[in-house]
Amino acid sequence: MQRFDEHQRHHGHQVPDEDEFIRLVSKLADDAARREKARRVAEMRRREDARLRARLADRADALYIISIAAKLADMHPQTLRKYDREGLVRPSRSQGSRRLYSEADLERLQIVRRLTEDFGLNLNAVSLILRLVAQMKGMLQVLDSIPPSQRSHAIEVIAAQIRVMITHLGAEDEQTRR
Repeated sequence: MQRFDEHQRHHGHQVPDEDEFIRLVSKLADDAARREKARRVAEMRRREDARLRARLADRADALYIISIAAKLADMHPQTLRKYDREGLVRPSRSQGSRRLYSEADLERLQIVRRLTEDFGLNLNAVSLILRLVAQMKGMLQVLDSIPPSQRSHAIEVIAAQIRVMITHLGAEDEQTRR
């Protein structure tokens, strides 16, 4: 080791003492930790930005604040709040937690209105029917995914009957009009 030290000094290299070596290693470790922290912060920001973009995309069709949605649905804003609490409609929320209603939300409100006013159903029954309609629409998707060459007459009849039931409930959409 002495020979190495002499060689280092002879060629102009200074051999660090133990304390200086520890400070150098500590500085390198601190620098590495700062870089890792900066990398984590940047990654966290990227994830947060992606979540925000996803939330904004989900809200892309959320156009109406509650007062406008209530007028368009011909309902009182308090009724819309009640339906939200009951889970009958799920409007998006703005950064300030304001309800934002989409065209689909307005259509759903009309379905709820028809079921309560025309059929005299209570909100529990409406909730049950909306879940059933969602399941029937899911069944239609499965039936519609069967290639025409493999569909039997029975499948066509079942799909048509499901569409009729959905239409009677006032819950038709593009899929059920086919």
